[in-house]
Amino acid sequence: MATSQQHICDICMNQHITEYAIVRCPECEENFCEKCKTHHECAKATKNHEVISIEHFLKLPKFVQDINFSCPEHEESFVFYCDEHEKPCCAYCLHNAHTRCRNLSPLHTFTKNAKESSSLVDLETTISDLMENLTNIIEDRSENLQDLVEQKTRFKMKIRTTKEAFNTYLDELEADLLDKLEKTFIEKELQIQNMLKDIELRKSKISEMKKNFTITKSVASQFQTFMVMREFTHLANTAETDLQRLFDSGSFNWIEILGTPADIQSLKDNFSFRENRLGLTLLKNVDMRSLKHNFKVNVQRQCPF
Repeated sequence: MATSQQHICDICMNQHITEYAIVRCPECEENFCEKCKTHHECAKATKNHEVISIEHFLKLPKFVQDINFSCPEHEESFVFYCDEHEKPCCAYCLHNAHTRCRNLSPLHTFTKNAKESSSLVDLETTISDLMENLTNIIEDRSENLQDLVEQKTRFKMKIRTTKEAFNTYLDELEADLLDKLEKTFIEKELQIQNMLKDIELRKSKISEMKKNFTITKSVASQFQTFMVMREFTHLANTAETDLQRLFDSGSFNWIEILGTPADIQSLKDNFSFRENRLGLTLLKNVDMRSLKHNFKVNVQRQCPF
């Protein structure tokens, strides 16, 4: 019995013969068994068609599998590519819808070496850079969050030491400082956590795009690769631009907790206290400051087509 991964040879099926297919020709939109594959490779009209193993074809993203090799409107093969409309066209389309288009070129000049083109290399580099950038950002934000936790602990210790030195008077100050510290910490903690969720989501999308790109590059035909390159490039450039915008806006700046020293003289007026001998630094407020990020976002130029 055929499994869900087995397909019947279309040529044999038309002859009421059951043979399992081993390859698919996206251009013919048919599956072939070993025997029919040989005929397909020898036939003058189809010998230059690119065939893909059924196993590899099923690994392609659905939107790549669904790419048409012929005009769905006229059921004719694509022969030209219109750069103005950014779409392939058949001979009928050429005379009906593209009579005024100036940038028309034979389709094979675009698809011949699509997988070896510099645009594809640039796109692959952009996707890899995006993955690396997102990974670095996640690591940096996580480290900053952990450092904020440690800073919080250190400042709590300073606040407790101040409390011990100034007793009842500083009990009230301690409560106020802890409240401000907690509020500022929670605010920045939430900000970084939200940023991490956003970056994780972006990374997940880029990871999916990288997966689709890799399998497309690996097993898709030259035509399929060419047809999806623009979409991949658009998505990658948009993601890259959004990431650069976040980077430029300071969203990834390092966050630190700042303590504002209190006016010791005001305490001297109320207490005869040996603060000099204790060597204490009394805090009266807790705040945050943003430092320049300590990593670089790698950005590729947009891939020209």
